[in-house]
This record gives sequence, C-alpha cells and structure tokens, in this order.
Amino acid sequence: MQNQKITQDILDFNKNAVKSSFEALNSFSDQTAKAADQLMGTIPNVPEEGKKAVDSFFKENQKGLTSLKKSVDAGLAIDWTTQGAPAKGIEAMETFYNSAFVKAGEVQEQANGLLKKTTEQLPKEVLPVVEFWNQALNSNFQTFQGIVTKNFELAKKVLNDASAAAPKAKAATK
Repeated sequence: MQNQKITQDILDFNKNAVKSSFEALNSFSDQTAKAADQLMGTIPNVPEEGKKAVDSFFKENQKGLTSLKKSVDAGLAIDWTTQGAPAKGIEAMETFYNSAFVKAGEVQEQANGLLKKTTEQLPKEVLPVVEFWNQALNSNFQTFQGIVTKNFELAKKVLNDASAAAPKAKAATK
C-alpha cells in the first residue's frame, strides 16, 4: 500500500512539474513574440514579408506548444500500471509527431512562398546559394521525419515482440 502512495506522489509531482513547465514556456513564448514585434516595429527597412514570417513563426509556435501540451497530457493520463500502457504511450507520442509533421509541412510551404518573394530582390548570383540552403534545410527535415517514423515502427515492433515473449500470468487456483 505504501509503494502505491509513493508511486502516486511521484506521478503527481511529475504532472505538476509538466504543468508548471508549460506555463513557463507559454509565458516565455508570449514575451518573446511581443519583444520581436516591438523590435520589428522599430526597424524601418524590414520588408512586410519579413514581418509576416516572424509573426507566422510565433503563431505556429504557439499552436505547436498547445498540441504538445495536449499530447503530454494524454500521456500523463495513461494508467502506467496497466499491461498496454507502453503501447498507449508510444501511440500518444506518435500522434503528436504526426500532427507536428503535418503542421511543419504547412509551415515549410508558407516559408517557401515568403522566401521566393524575399529573394526576388537579391542579386542573381546569390539565388543559387539561397536555393541550395533552402533545399538542404527541407531535405534534412525530411530525413529527420523519416528517422522518427522508422523509430516509431521499431518501438511498436519491440513492444509487440516483448508482449508476445512475456510470460502469461497464471490464473489463481483456489
């Protein structure tokens, strides 16, 4: 009975730590967005596309934080003492990452449009460097996404294999 109390206290502590961390992160993000907005307002030659890009970044960042918080809350709501808890935890993380990748794809498309508008003003000699940099960034992100996806597949396979190999509980005899 005492072990269950200790376990529950640890879980409650971790839940409160996560909640406090998200509150601090949201506050920091809000203050950073306000500071960036003020800074952009004081610099006279910032193109409108640049201001839109910064504003878009902070809006998407806030959406990402909200999505992450929902995912973490779903993970914290799992009863980790049940047999299928690890698989449910993996599913919660995978759902978050999949939604993050979809959102990142949308942000990439928007950023590519803003980049195209911004680079129109650059000398022709610079354009290949900017295009190379942008393609490298997008390619690296796709590689990262592939690695994360493969890791989720492997984690689910390991959990399935471990579950299949685990000794089954014997029925209690009276």
